Amino acid sequence: MIIKRLTMHNFGVYAGDNTFEFTHSRPIVLVGGMNGRGKTTFLEAILLALYGDNSNAYKESSYVTYGKYLRSYVNRDSWSQDAFVELEFIVNEGTRNEYLIRREWDARMKRTREKITVMENGVYSEFLTENWPMFVENLLPSALSSFYFFDGEKIAELALDETNVQMKESIRSMLGIRVLDVLKNDLGRSLRRNLKKSGSDTSLEELQALQAKKDELAKKLEEMDQEIEACSQETSALKEEIDELRRKYEVKGGNVVEQRQELMQKRADIKNAILQNKNALVEIASGELPLVLVRDLIEAIQVRAEKEHDDFVMQQALPQIEILVGDYLKENKEKTDQSRHLMEYLKTMTEKRSTDAVYQFSEQSLLQLRMLVDHLLDEVKQNAKDLLIEKEQLKKQSDEVESYLTLDINEKELQDTVELLRDREDKLIQKSAKAMSLQQSRSAVQTELNARTAEYSRNVEAYLQQVELHDDTERMIKYTNLALKLAEEYSAKLQERKTDILGMTITDCYKKLANKKNLIDRIVMDPRTLDIRYLDENGADVSRNSLSAGENQLMVIAVLWALAICSKKKLPVIIDTPLSRLDSMHRKALVTTYFPQASEQTIILSTDSEIDRTYYELMKDSIGDEFTLNYSEETKSTTIMKGYFQES
Repeated sequence: MIIKRLTMHNFGVYAGDNTFEFTHSRPIVLVGGMNGRGKTTFLEAILLALYGDNSNAYKESSYVTYGKYLRSYVNRDSWSQDAFVELEFIVNEGTRNEYLIRREWDARMKRTREKITVMENGVYSEFLTENWPMFVENLLPSALSSFYFFDGEKIAELALDETNVQMKESIRSMLGIRVLDVLKNDLGRSLRRNLKKSGSDTSLEELQALQAKKDELAKKLEEMDQEIEACSQETSALKEEIDELRRKYEVKGGNVVEQRQELMQKRADIKNAILQNKNALVEIASGELPLVLVRDLIEAIQVRAEKEHDDFVMQQALPQIEILVGDYLKENKEKTDQSRHLMEYLKTMTEKRSTDAVYQFSEQSLLQLRMLVDHLLDEVKQNAKDLLIEKEQLKKQSDEVESYLTLDINEKELQDTVELLRDREDKLIQKSAKAMSLQQSRSAVQTELNARTAEYSRNVEAYLQQVELHDDTERMIKYTNLALKLAEEYSAKLQERKTDILGMTITDCYKKLANKKNLIDRIVMDPRTLDIRYLDENGADVSRNSLSAGENQLMVIAVLWALAICSKKKLPVIIDTPLSRLDSMHRKALVTTYFPQASEQTIILSTDSEIDRTYYELMKDSIGDEFTLNYSEETKSTTIMKGYFQES
């Protein structure tokens, strides 16, 4: 299944007509938007279009009726007070079967009615319009939709759920066990009705007692699951309160009190550095630094000294030139006039261009002057700048440390926060211990239930041998018990076979995502309880508490990924706020491994801080369509723009 188009008219924060068209063949679709801009509304629009009042979004909402739920999504600023969602998708890429489902309603009357229209390959289909729930359940059962359409906050909740009750329910739905549960309940009711009709046979009374005991244990197990779930929620609430108290402790200066000695040492180090900086400035000021102020004058001196030196050299050279010219004339008497004229010219020009000797620098002094102008002045100036910058930085550091040390801290309020924090931590320990005790008790009840179920099965077999086939009621009881036995055996075998495959698939998915490749070697699932166990390379159990919060969330994603794979349905994956609580390493694993492989079409609803520029570049080659949700304060509505936060 590939989604081609989603149109929303006056739906939630989307005023007027707003259309997402998915045309690209690459698997990833990015829909960017800040919080409150309509990302979750996008997901709920798809769920509503597909499932209507069977949508998980509606079931999990606080609305009592489906009509009120629909009315809540009509855009408040719409004058027409009508709304619709329209979803167009392809079921089979080969045959190109194309479907369009449209749901429309209005909020003008007290009672809200929904109208459904279904098109198949561009033609109105009366059959699909009247039987859409049956068709969509066959295409994508609503029980499996949470494996494909989910949000990051849901993943975080599942990662904190120590009992995995919600996850087990999802797994049972995928395995098809829920259907067998319904069958067994129906058979159980039929059996109880027929047992009442069958008289006071001792064997029937024993079976009835065993059935009652088994039902009692099953009910007790259900109550314990509810109690464990409540305990888990209380534990999560305590953890959140502890985190908040720790933040308050830091805000009130608790960390400063703990680090006061370290801060005092840091202040001493900074003062020492300031003193060293001051001495360095004094030292450099006592050297060549003042000469930087008169650099122009020094350069003028250099020019004059260089000319004086050239004149001196020329004057020293003239006698030698005159001797050489005399030697030349002895051998070339015919050039006497020219040579004498040249010599006179050299003497005249030397006298004319010579200047009065003011500085009379030696060769060594002139070399030092050149070094000063060409190198030393620039070096000393740069060193002075660096020292002044360092001085300013040290002053800022000193002011910052002083501000911490002089911070007005309310010791009494801080102590109250510490005591409250300790109290909540003690309660958390007690709740954790209670949860562990409940888990142990649950295991004992589960063991007893398994034993009673086995005993019941043995008695059923013994009873079946005694029942007379001619009696309709007894025959009904016989075949009902036989059907119950077969259903339970089939359920156990089905779970055992499918949980093995599911465990291997979860292991494969988790290893693709995890950074610590050697921490967990294999993931197995109990075929009866559906409890998940993590095993290392030696076959020993790996405690769930040894996994970080990010690794626990990756495990949940691996389970959802494996469930989607094992369901063998090629369906789009839609993920709302996928990275909100993950660190950078785990975000990278999702971006580079899970998103490109999750499905043929993976729609990611993200803020700019989740899929930022870095993660965008990592999965750029897999990104097809890109959209940004732009919210207007004037119209109080969201519009759709091409490009991910206007970046192609």
